[in-house]
Amino acid sequence: MTEPSAPEPDTPQPPAPDDQPSGAGEPFPLGPSPPPGRPSLTPPAGLVVAACGFLPGALLGTHLAGLIFFLNPDLPFATGPVLRGVLVYGLLVGVASLLAVLPWLWGRPARALRYLPWGLTAALALAAILDWAHASHYAFSLPSGINRRMIKAALLLSGAALVTFYTALLHSMARRPYGRRSRWGIALLVVASVYVMVERREAFRPGPPASPRPSAVAEQQRPHLLVVGLEGATLDAILPLASQGRLPFLASVVEGGAYGHLASLTPNRRKVLWTTLATGKYPYKHGLVGEVRYPAPALARDAWLELTPAWLGFPLWGTLGADPVPTGAGDRDALAVWQVLPKLGVGSGVVGWPASAPASADPVFVVSDRYFRDPSLPAAARPPEVAARARLFRLRPDEVDPLMLASFGDDPPPLVARSLARDGSRGSLSSLLLQQYRQSDALFLYLDGLGPVTQHYLGGHAAVLAGSQRPEDRRGASLLAAYYAQLDLLLSRLWDRVPSPKLLAVVSAYGAEPAPAWSRALGEVAVGDRVVRQAPGASFEESPDGVLLLYGEGVSRGTLLTGAELVDVVPTLVYGAGLPIARDLDGRVLTAAFDRAHLARHPLTFLPSYETLEETGQGAAGTAEGE
Repeated sequence: MTEPSAPEPDTPQPPAPDDQPSGAGEPFPLGPSPPPGRPSLTPPAGLVVAACGFLPGALLGTHLAGLIFFLNPDLPFATGPVLRGVLVYGLLVGVASLLAVLPWLWGRPARALRYLPWGLTAALALAAILDWAHASHYAFSLPSGINRRMIKAALLLSGAALVTFYTALLHSMARRPYGRRSRWGIALLVVASVYVMVERREAFRPGPPASPRPSAVAEQQRPHLLVVGLEGATLDAILPLASQGRLPFLASVVEGGAYGHLASLTPNRRKVLWTTLATGKYPYKHGLVGEVRYPAPALARDAWLELTPAWLGFPLWGTLGADPVPTGAGDRDALAVWQVLPKLGVGSGVVGWPASAPASADPVFVVSDRYFRDPSLPAAARPPEVAARARLFRLRPDEVDPLMLASFGDDPPPLVARSLARDGSRGSLSSLLLQQYRQSDALFLYLDGLGPVTQHYLGGHAAVLAGSQRPEDRRGASLLAAYYAQLDLLLSRLWDRVPSPKLLAVVSAYGAEPAPAWSRALGEVAVGDRVVRQAPGASFEESPDGVLLLYGEGVSRGTLLTGAELVDVVPTLVYGAGLPIARDLDGRVLTAAFDRAHLARHPLTFLPSYETLEETGQGAAGTAEGE
């Protein structure tokens, strides 16, 4: 018989089974083979599985802690807070990752070792994606310096993820063990990624703010301002309805004034966007970057999280059970326009504007948005007599004028009645305050009732314009048109109460876009044994363009404004009132909105900043810089 030939030295051997405890076939040997007679140094299989499941999550949690410090530049970036953040979020995410993979790795240490390089690769890739995404998502909420450093950190993390991916891929395809250089290489990349995160954040050291010189402005007669904010207003509804004759006052504003889209910002945060409009500065400058903020005592004493990671459900687990605190005027680092005008000799009043509480002492009167939710809250309105009087104007939905409700058909939805009550109470109160406080030459009024009406019925309006004859679409379009008609009447009455010369601005910080066609199926509701179809709604989520309408003193007739942004509203209003513009504003004057004669009579003048403006009467003419 012929003896069987010996296998070739380089013949590939079958891979080791998953439950093999150790050996040359493992990707990460658990330890060197002990000399004869000595005990084995191999760690228990359970510890290997736990470590391999925990480490990728711990790495991702470490980078999540770094992201939190990127998103909140005011957090103290010192050894103690950083280590606490790494421990807290590294432990939380590490335990979560271990629990996620434990059923797959339990009792299989060899499989766990093969998983570890891939888990670390995934952690590095996710950390890079989070940095990339948040640098874009919060582009206007973060200082440009820290934003650039986050992008650089994302670039370096992407490179580290590619290297670990290539290494893991080569070893997996060849089914070969990881050598010492591969193991040390991956370990060094992991450590380097943490160093990159810390070094990039440490590199952000903002310089001290500039100290503009004090300035003053001479007193003179100026036009009265009426600024009305409409939640969710859009030209897609205003222009068609005005052309159909349903909005006579707004039609006269469009024909006799300037109008255009107002580019908004993302993400859509109501207080943030309306504060941006009211300050003329981007969120990272005016300081109010979210609807709420969270105390973070686990990181440092008196620490707050103002921005939190998006898309991760972070408020549910990452805030460690802390209750959110609503943001307000006290969180602003910049003056709102109603605080600036009194320093320029123009008395102002505020009714219902978002994030206007606690009420400032600069305007003649303030009735904040918080007052309309709970009049008992401290500093929600001032002076005290205004707060007491405002209580008399609080309407309930069942107190809305029946004749007004009749314009919405036989069975107006409760949502319409609630919106009419909110806007009606604010409009009536504003009309009274304009009469009683003659020293107030500028009123800033915010009406939020249009928001929910637009969200529910703009889709029907858009569908009817596109030719739909569906009853639910026609009903939605009719309700939206009727609500705009009520606002048109309210604006007309307020405008008549403002003495001449006067300037009107109707603004919305963001508009709305109709829901996509596929959402119609979601609008079908079963009622008994039949299906009732509802008009598709609308969304504010992507911050569609808002509205800017200007009308009155010096405004060019029938002018379409292009390229207007939120930050342009304040400089344009201040110029329209005949006042100098601060150079530290982020916006520009929309000179196209004014006629040539007005521009010739009122050249642009500038001040370094409103923040150090002297009180009226302390300066003289000529202190502003002219151009």
